[in-house]
Amino acid sequence: MQERNGVALHDAPLVVIGSAAGELAVFLRHLLESDGLTVELATTKDSALSKIVEQQAVLALIDCDLEGALSLCRSVRETRASLDCRIVGLIGQDLSSSYPDFLSAGMDDALMRPAEPRAILDAVRRQTRQSNLGNEPVIAHRDVEIDLRARRVWRGGREVPLTRIEFELLVTLAKDPMSVHSRQALIAGAWPRGIYVEPRTVTIHIGRLRRRLMTGGAKDLIRTVRGSGYALDASAPEGPKE
Repeated sequence: MQERNGVALHDAPLVVIGSAAGELAVFLRHLLESDGLTVELATTKDSALSKIVEQQAVLALIDCDLEGALSLCRSVRETRASLDCRIVGLIGQDLSSSYPDFLSAGMDDALMRPAEPRAILDAVRRQTRQSNLGNEPVIAHRDVEIDLRARRVWRGGREVPLTRIEFELLVTLAKDPMSVHSRQALIAGAWPRGIYVEPRTVTIHIGRLRRRLMTGGAKDLIRTVRGSGYALDASAPEGPKE
């Protein structure tokens, strides 16, 4: 481990686990360290935020039963030094109704407990890769710009406010704009693991995203491919909009 400007730099990506449940925290630490990650444990909201900020964690794995977990998510997002830190939550069944609140607070991904170890690793790996996109934080397609760090979208210089799901759908489409993405692929890209999503729900959210991007009379960028899914390009859809 090295230091730069008084900050400890870890050889492997650092994950801070925020949990007051001792056995769960130890299990998660062993799981992530076995995958080559550096792990710090925090048993309170304040200690978790301190470690995330001071040690420049790339990811926070938060047990949503931790007191102040919702406030912790907001603090990570509102603190400039931790803006790039990704957040993965473990949500108990008793907190499932609070899931939208955690997303609004800045959580990037969530798993319903009990979660399989493989699902936890997949979520951590996926979000760690997203964190590594910091060198190229903007995706541009036609007149659309997507800032991955700030999670903001502009079209033709005008900011387009999106919900968390709409943002993830747009990012999934924009990363490979000319390919047709099935509804299942979009569910995998935009919704947390362990959440059952009806294909019709994807259609509804795509419709909302389409309308937001077309605000002010802008051209429709989302192409519907009947029976297959959606693609992001500059041509108007041949079939009816869904």
